[in-house]
Amino acid sequence: MSVRHGWSGRPALRVALHLPAAARAGVVVVPPLGQEGVIAYRTLRLLADRLEARGVASVRYDPSGRGDAAPDTDPYAQVRSAGHAAALLRSAGVDRIAFVGLASAALVAAQAAGDDDGLVLWDAPASGRAWLRGQRALATMTIGPDRVLDGYETLVGIDVDDAEAEVLGALAYAPRAAPTAVFARPGQPAPKRLGAVERVEVPGSAELLDRTSMHARIPDDAVEAVVDWLDAWAPDTARPVTPPPLDEVLDVDGRVSERIVRIGPAELFGIETVSSVQDHDAPVVVLHNGSAEHRVGATDYQVALARDLARDGARVIRLDRRGTGESSTVRPDERDFMFAQEWIDDQSDVLQALDVPSERLALVGMCAGAWLAGRAVDESPRLVVEISPNDYRRTPAAPGSYADHVRAVDEPSDLRRRLREQYNRWVPKGLRDRVARRDRAGGVVGHVAPLVRHGSEVVLIVAPEDAELFDRLGGRRALRRFGDAVDVVRVPDGDHALFSPHMRAAVRAEVRARVAATFPARV
Repeated sequence: MSVRHGWSGRPALRVALHLPAAARAGVVVVPPLGQEGVIAYRTLRLLADRLEARGVASVRYDPSGRGDAAPDTDPYAQVRSAGHAAALLRSAGVDRIAFVGLASAALVAAQAAGDDDGLVLWDAPASGRAWLRGQRALATMTIGPDRVLDGYETLVGIDVDDAEAEVLGALAYAPRAAPTAVFARPGQPAPKRLGAVERVEVPGSAELLDRTSMHARIPDDAVEAVVDWLDAWAPDTARPVTPPPLDEVLDVDGRVSERIVRIGPAELFGIETVSSVQDHDAPVVVLHNGSAEHRVGATDYQVALARDLARDGARVIRLDRRGTGESSTVRPDERDFMFAQEWIDDQSDVLQALDVPSERLALVGMCAGAWLAGRAVDESPRLVVEISPNDYRRTPAAPGSYADHVRAVDEPSDLRRRLREQYNRWVPKGLRDRVARRDRAGGVVGHVAPLVRHGSEVVLIVAPEDAELFDRLGGRRALRRFGDAVDVVRVPDGDHALFSPHMRAAVRAEVRARVAATFPARV
């Protein structure tokens, strides 16, 4: 597949254009809001790949103000960005356009689609008001009631101010005469205000969207059903397309800029963030996201952190490892590489390609990315910051096995539930803790010792749930043993996933302070 990446518009969108040599039509793949968009990222990329294979062009994008796009405080940025994405396809010579909106993106797609445009709504919420009400309830359960910081309300994976919340809550459907299809879960009705439209039941929405990103599964049958509908909607005749110009560099604020990079033999996708006044010997900070998620981080915290660090004088790379974001081919049955050797190999290849002296290298990772940063022993980074670490294993896992294990724990069979109850009842807690250290979770001492021996400073930033695991698996012993080489920062009101605005603020401040203290002559 041929995908062109870059930025377009003012304020700029980050776009991925899927353009066959000749296109029968074009599709705007509208990104879902917040964590829904993170979970669905690979699914929507597979959708675009399959459309291209059938001669249908498409554009995926981050709207301005979100993800890898330019900053933007316009509350109407979501709908405006969808319109710009459609204009980009038209500028390539595609004159028939459809919009596809999955979950919350259905609201934006319906608002952006013109009277003559096709429209596909997939697992659509009833209205903007219903979506906002549900997101607020979910955020209160997930994060707690204290979700407002500096005038922004945190939902699950997205921060909104009052103006944007009002705009999103007012999004609604209207009757349509143009071709429109609603792809719904079994028993789910089409939004009433659309009027009489085609409704198709598809499986897999719950398995994709109602789980964590680690549990999510690409709904292959649903993707194929959407592609089939768009294939039938598109004209039979294809017309040559001319790739429109895209900006290769994003000017973030007049001082900080970003560019897309491909790194290592696997050509892993990344975004490099630099400052216009950067020292040629500036420290290099590599950011690893958590779980099997792409480079932006929870509520785009890695984007904000990368731009902060660049303003401070560092060169920053945020990566898509294999099986995440734009790196490696998307397969409907793909297995993630959580805690697997493949990700260790990816990191080694990236660091070798960057060719940065160890005294100028910092690795910062969250969750699975924290574990990965801690595996860079041979590279001897000067600084390793582990955010929300929850696994200290020394032996890598087989691809997909960690997600399988978590699913078995979270959704156990009756037999597994009975065995667990007996195990917890009869095996003393001290012995269970030793088994945990030996097996899946390993131990803190064994995790950090190789880093310390190779001269790395190690900082762990933990919310209460991860602090408890740190203490239980020998964290206090590690602090006593390694002295100033290992430090733990506890965030009492934080959360593991970094959905909490207070946790994200603490992480950004702590990482900036540690990088500045470790490389004082360079930042």
